[in-house]
Amino acid sequence: MRTLTAWLVIVATCTSFASAQSDSTTAPAAGTTPAGAALSTLFSPSKAPARKTMGLLQRSFLDLADQGDMELEVAIVVDGTESMATELAGVRNSINQMVSDLKQYRKNDVRVALVVYRDAGSPSGECVVPLKRFTADEAELARAVEALMPESGAPFFHELPDVGLHTALTELPWTENPQVQHWILMFGDAPPYAEGFTDAEHPTARRRYGTDLLIALAGRKNVRINCVLCTSSQNVEQPYGTVIDDTRNFMNSLASGTDGLMLDLSYPEIRTALIDASKQPTVGLAKIQPITGIDLAAVQRVEVPQASLSKTVSLAILPHAPLANMSFDPQSDSVQVSTALRHRFSQLPGVRITSPLDVQRQLRRLQGDGVSPDQAVRALAARLKVDYVLWGNVEPNTARVQSAAYRRSDGQRVVQVSFDGDRGRLANVLLTAASSEGGATDDAFANLSQRMNALALKESFAQPIANDAAASREILAAMESLEQSLASVAGDESAVELLKQADASCRAALVSEPRNALAHWLTSNVAYNQALRLFKTGDVEAAEARMREMKSSLKRAVREKRDVDVPSLVTEIEADYALLVDRDVPAAIVKYTQLTSEDAPLSSQLRGHWMLAGIYAGDWAVDESNLNPDLARENVVQILSNWPDSPEATLLKQWLRWDDSAEQTEFNYLPRMNVKLSEATEV
Repeated sequence: MRTLTAWLVIVATCTSFASAQSDSTTAPAAGTTPAGAALSTLFSPSKAPARKTMGLLQRSFLDLADQGDMELEVAIVVDGTESMATELAGVRNSINQMVSDLKQYRKNDVRVALVVYRDAGSPSGECVVPLKRFTADEAELARAVEALMPESGAPFFHELPDVGLHTALTELPWTENPQVQHWILMFGDAPPYAEGFTDAEHPTARRRYGTDLLIALAGRKNVRINCVLCTSSQNVEQPYGTVIDDTRNFMNSLASGTDGLMLDLSYPEIRTALIDASKQPTVGLAKIQPITGIDLAAVQRVEVPQASLSKTVSLAILPHAPLANMSFDPQSDSVQVSTALRHRFSQLPGVRITSPLDVQRQLRRLQGDGVSPDQAVRALAARLKVDYVLWGNVEPNTARVQSAAYRRSDGQRVVQVSFDGDRGRLANVLLTAASSEGGATDDAFANLSQRMNALALKESFAQPIANDAAASREILAAMESLEQSLASVAGDESAVELLKQADASCRAALVSEPRNALAHWLTSNVAYNQALRLFKTGDVEAAEARMREMKSSLKRAVREKRDVDVPSLVTEIEADYALLVDRDVPAAIVKYTQLTSEDAPLSSQLRGHWMLAGIYAGDWAVDESNLNPDLARENVVQILSNWPDSPEATLLKQWLRWDDSAEQTEFNYLPRMNVKLSEATEV
């Protein structure tokens, strides 16, 4: 079972070894404005919103940032009129964060200049250049940013972005070196005047430079123009809406004509995604060496003969109900059958189990494709790329379960049992039947029983989940809710609700059986995941409160661990306690390393590598003596190579900007988020 603590480092972000980069638990003030949120998140792999939330017109700014190690000159061109008053504050507060993020890609070779355009009749003039040279001096940039103050102009909503762009292109000292990349990042909420527009009272209020001319100038200087269409103050909502199409067309033409990007903040869903992302605390980074496909191939497991006890066997375990109306409700008895089977089978070495969310998704697709019930199981096995599907039914009005294993190669049933008892014992019944004379019709599945016996797990597999039947049901419900939440998209509302359900089930289980170690450990897992989500939304106080509850539950789990008869689970509990409660990092490293041994269950191995990657990268507020970026990288490589479809690998690929075509990482830093969480007040 992939439990919550298995994700204690799934947002495990890391500190910088090359330089002292402080951690902060305060979200940037810019996060309150869409433009500020954009600057503070778009170039950060750990904070940038998923590409699918950014609209169909947007490519990824992260793709733009990691185009090589060349030096970078960025001219920030900003609309300084009163309609931008709110957004200017956000830009002012976030420029340094943007520069800091970009430096991670460019070996600190990022230099910035600043241009502010306004309108005809503005007190400070139509266009000013507070920072006339490209500089990496943060203090100099901070002084220049103070010029970002709104001023009124005339005659109406249209402004002079063409003048601002022309000034940036012709008056700034762009380096004439092909090894230096050039960007303009323009922020504005209004279009330029239309060609031919005149106003007798304001003769300077007119279009000065055509779009084609600006694109041609940018082309000659090899400058990429990136545009951010900002929101306006509420008092100009009507004129803003009137010209929004003109603004959008102008910016889109500039971006597409110079191979740049355009971010349209006029769309509410994009603003929401950015603001939510900006609430995440700013964290440190740990630099590691690049990772390539060659590195992954070097540690990839070699498939062994099928008769071996080490042969990897993959399973998809379905709720035991008819396919046509199959439910994934954690409280459902048919679902709890599959939960109990996953819990037991995951304790066997070499067994890989598909997440319930993947099963649910593929079943929906099969139904949408009109696959017949007779072919569904075999088709599901093929789509999930598993060796066997475990499926059956709970007989109506009884507690009796019919369960069977189906082979992927031909869809044939290789073993079947009928069982009436605690769901936690069903795996033992299946494996015992598979190994009995005349039992399984498949040697590989029967081989799983040998693994159970070789590890002396037969007795524990025959034990119920809990001594109390009500506690057993609630523990299974908590397991299922937790696992479904962890397989969901981070921040998804359904995942948040599933965590609430898991918490309620854990509490109910402990009412029935107060000394159940598994229930206490699950409670600690739920509390951690809830703390992590609260922390990422900036609610640090609530997150730390949940962390204190997590530690309290973990202490109880350790006290009651004598009742846990699964060695790998005992090791996980002890490792978590050593790291998070006892703060004995060397002892935690020993325990997590034990989990990575080849004879440990695959789920435990993944957990061990994941936690060790975070510890060696400097997460969890570990002492500097434990930092080892090479070992952090080794554990990351193991995950990417041997668990490529896991949520952990997916997140690592996002953080490290894994390029599938080039088979290499583009951003070689691990983010760290668990430092402040691990420092929460101990119970």
